[in-house]
Amino acid sequence: MRIRTVTSAIILAVMVPVLIFSEYLIYPIVLGLVAVMAVFELLRVIGVHKLWKISIPAYVMALALPILTHDIFLDQNPEFQKNYMLFAVATVFAYMLYIMAIAVFSKGEIKFSKVAEVFLTVTYVVMSFTALCLLRYITDGTNDMGTFCFFLVFLAAWGTDVGAYLVGSLIGKHKLIPDVSPKKSVEGAVGGVVLAVICFVIYGAVVSHFTELQANYPLLVIIAVVLSVVSQIGDLIASLIKREYGIKDYGKLLPGHGGIMDRFDSILAVSLPLVMICLWASPFN
Repeated sequence: MRIRTVTSAIILAVMVPVLIFSEYLIYPIVLGLVAVMAVFELLRVIGVHKLWKISIPAYVMALALPILTHDIFLDQNPEFQKNYMLFAVATVFAYMLYIMAIAVFSKGEIKFSKVAEVFLTVTYVVMSFTALCLLRYITDGTNDMGTFCFFLVFLAAWGTDVGAYLVGSLIGKHKLIPDVSPKKSVEGAVGGVVLAVICFVIYGAVVSHFTELQANYPLLVIIAVVLSVVSQIGDLIASLIKREYGIKDYGKLLPGHGGIMDRFDSILAVSLPLVMICLWASPFN
């Protein structure tokens, strides 16, 4: 417990300044580096991290796509921001074609099933971290919504985790999916959704009170419910992968916590849906 607490303190000491100064290049650089470490963890679990033809392009993509969001989004052009999402999708699609070609020319040494696993996991991590960066710089052409929108990711993930833990510990009786995560309960899942909604409404009220923006409360509630459910699904998926490969943690980088994927599983799940929502429907006007 002491090691876990110390590690948590170090993580906060690093991440709080990064979030405070997130308008600067340091934010996408840090997230890009974290994305590289997350990709490495997943490729190591799959067993292809030493296949450099596959892994190195994945690392480059994981680092580059988040970093590019900074300068590109400084032009405050909403349409260009949407186009960047298409560019990111095209990039990971090109990576898919590349690794499939590698498999074809490997003469059977690299199985197609392995390529599918690599593409799925790399796409999930890279697109999610890129979305987390996009959220910070998103705008409707008038308001700098990203300053407030990207905090919704953490509210959704952490609010859901806390609500699910508290309610599940107190009144959790019905197991959610015991074969995947024995400790999760239906009551806890509902509690996670409820607390996420409460956090979003309170956050909306704070933003409306201290800024010129006005919260769209019905949309915030809908987003909170959707992201809370997605957050829990992301957590379950991460647990399922660990069970499938027979591992306890994705890595040992964070003593007491495991690896990057062990700490970012819920955050990664909600970042991409949230950026897609915010690009077309703003929770703050």
